[in-house]
Amino acid sequence: MLWNSLTKNPVLTAGIIMFGLFMYQVAKNEKWGIFYNEKFSTTSCRGALIRIEKKIPANWRATCEGNNLAVEIKELAIPEKAPNLRALMYRQLANHMSYVAKMSEPDILAKVLFVRFKIMHPEMEVNAVTEGQYIVKLVTLESPEHIMAHLKSTVHVKETAK
Repeated sequence: MLWNSLTKNPVLTAGIIMFGLFMYQVAKNEKWGIFYNEKFSTTSCRGALIRIEKKIPANWRATCEGNNLAVEIKELAIPEKAPNLRALMYRQLANHMSYVAKMSEPDILAKVLFVRFKIMHPEMEVNAVTEGQYIVKLVTLESPEHIMAHLKSTVHVKETAK
């Protein structure tokens, strides 16, 4: 019955098809509706995130922003009134970066464009950005001097005192 109606009215059939295509395009571009699901978009970040999410502590939150990995950490290991807070925050940043490098697959993490770390403490906040290919190299570095030199040359850091 419906088929007969659609074959007798080709303009109605074309209109329904065009409306369906229009809704599909709007839903894909505006990221809403039944046609859009971010789980099905494949990026290197999603591949790295799947492995990282299984192993991160409860005070961490990792998300993908396109092909960029964002890691937010509420720092619990540093006491609130630490005398050398800045040095401790930078040490924790280096430890967290190497932890992410060890947790994820090196080939996948190297293809992530940028990795952003945000470490929050009641007294200070540290934001750091680097490329995925540079984090992968932290796995192979052994001595603290080499790690420090590598981080100085590849990581951009902004700190904010509260």
